[in-house]
Amino acid sequence: MLQTIDYLEAILEQQHRAEAEAAPDFYASELREMLGYTADGLRVALDRAMQACAALRMPVTLNFRRIYCWQGGEMAEDWQLSRLAGYLLIVNSDPRNPAVAQAQWMLFKKSYSF
Repeated sequence: MLQTIDYLEAILEQQHRAEAEAAPDFYASELREMLGYTADGLRVALDRAMQACAALRMPVTLNFRRIYCWQGGEMAEDWQLSRLAGYLLIVNSDPRNPAVAQAQWMLFKKSYSF
């Protein structure tokens, strides 16, 4: 019986550690403003980013967390994004948008340190 409780505690501790490591680095609303997106435009990129995350077999729920915020007297949906989720969101955004193209270029330069 005590071994079972110890095992469960170890599992819970591991999950808490994984959640802490995946603490949000970005909010989707912040990236939407930076990239000049509408809510619908962001949703398309967000869906594609989640699909990419799932295809990589990364835990989508740890990288993309739906939250609700009180804004302008009403409840609004937002997303907490891990660093990976923020990267995937920018990479899967529409490069015809100049702000998106600039963000993608910045990610490229940061990755290759020219």
